[in-house]
Amino acid sequence: MQITIQNEKLLLSSEKIIFWESKSALFLADAHLGKSTHFRKAGIAVPSRLVFSEIDRLKALIDEFRPQHIYFLGDLFHSHLNVEWQLFVNFVKSYPSHNFILIKGNHDILPESSYQIQNFTCEKEPYLLEKFLLSHHPLIPDELKKYPDTTNLAGHLHPGIHISGKGRNNLSLPCFAVSANQLILPAFGRFTGLAKIRPKKSDAIYAIANDKVIEIKQ
Repeated sequence: MQITIQNEKLLLSSEKIIFWESKSALFLADAHLGKSTHFRKAGIAVPSRLVFSEIDRLKALIDEFRPQHIYFLGDLFHSHLNVEWQLFVNFVKSYPSHNFILIKGNHDILPESSYQIQNFTCEKEPYLLEKFLLSHHPLIPDELKKYPDTTNLAGHLHPGIHISGKGRNNLSLPCFAVSANQLILPAFGRFTGLAKIRPKKSDAIYAIANDKVIEIKQ
């Protein structure tokens, strides 16, 4: 689904990313790479295929949208170093003409040397990108006042919307949550949970149902 923010057209994808075509920029939040391996080491049964599936999704998105710049809005890697980080490093190196930018989140705790990849850079939040203010944690109103006429793109919350149907049919769906000066992305990682949000009536909610993005009327 295409929406317009700051007079710019943004594509919201059912793959839980945003594509800004005019700037050839792709945004995603909360990939939490490494989480499946972390859990497997702890003796929790997690399908081994999950180790590779998120990287495969990233490759498919680059092949589909052909962005020049890929922005990770925090929590790229879930925990301490494991085999999945090397898989990610190899992935980045396979796209030498692309720019990968990480806005560090609370889970991004790897040694600084781990991030020293030729076409990969780290930035602290908030990071101003023209009309958009990139962060991992959603900025509070007092912080947003310092950057007038911008929209904050953030993650961290893993937003989900609860939908009640007829009878006892209930459904929780990941969503993009849009307010006057903020857009919260759903968690990209599939091995993550959802946090139920309570949007205001003035907010716009775009839920992901199967392979579609649908607007939820409040």
